[in-house]
Amino acid sequence: MRQRRIGSTDLVATEVGLAVWSLVAGPGARSDEDAAGLLGAALDLGIGYFEATDSDDDGRAERLLGAAVRRHRDEVTVATTFGYDTTPRPWEPVPGAPRHDWSAGFAGQALDRSLQRLDTEPIDLWLLHHPGMDALESGELFEFLEAQVEKGKVRHVGVALGPGPGWGDEGAAALQERRVAAVETVYNVAEQQPGRDLAALAAQTGAGLVVRDPLAPRMPAAARARLEFLERDRGQTLDQALLRFALTDPAVATVLPPFADRDALAALAGAADLDPLSAEDLDRIAELHEERFGIEAEAAP
Repeated sequence: MRQRRIGSTDLVATEVGLAVWSLVAGPGARSDEDAAGLLGAALDLGIGYFEATDSDDDGRAERLLGAAVRRHRDEVTVATTFGYDTTPRPWEPVPGAPRHDWSAGFAGQALDRSLQRLDTEPIDLWLLHHPGMDALESGELFEFLEAQVEKGKVRHVGVALGPGPGWGDEGAAALQERRVAAVETVYNVAEQQPGRDLAALAAQTGAGLVVRDPLAPRMPAAARARLEFLERDRGQTLDQALLRFALTDPAVATVLPPFADRDALAALAGAADLDPLSAEDLDRIAELHEERFGIEAEAAP
């Protein structure tokens, strides 16, 4: 599978990566056995970028990832997150509601737990999980992060924006003021901002983009139908074409598409070997995006 460097760092990512957190949380959660099988299939397909999280199901994604890649450690890039304190507080109005803790002390505890669950060191890319400006403005936190890089526990630091699309100001601050190595953001044919602007900033600062939601999951079916020209008589699926769109910008290092099973994973991984979209394709997509894919016009009385 084709690889890209993450910005100007020494980290390399395959064009199609795998979000391990998608295997353990939400409606697509799998058993440990099923998740391990899919991780093994991903490795067989040549996928080399894997991203976990430390806050889903008590770090289950990290444990599964560590077990899967331990024998392939020199062949893959391992990313995970920190920032959410999931300690149960039964006395709170909404027990278990997510909350952030951006103190250096909490970050140190989170790092130790992640390294223990992954059972591998260093973490290649350590991502602030949905940081607000309070996190990005914390000198104490970033001094701590720099120290962990110097100690060799972490190779590079990045941010995972969100939840959901948006968060452009936070991404810009992370790139311009904190000079992070990577920014993860929502970017697809329907939701092109702030991803497009962040890609331009990443190119300027030597960072890379990790793309979440590349298959435009919030795009109406009628809008998707207007993109069928991307698969007609081309020997590719629309989802593969959507991945190629997200990979058009050279600042994008990898995309993290969801998938239902091994066959779907193999098909999506195959997108990395397809030709890029043509200039005509990109122009047509730009026109459709400008027209909001005609959905509003059709809905008007």
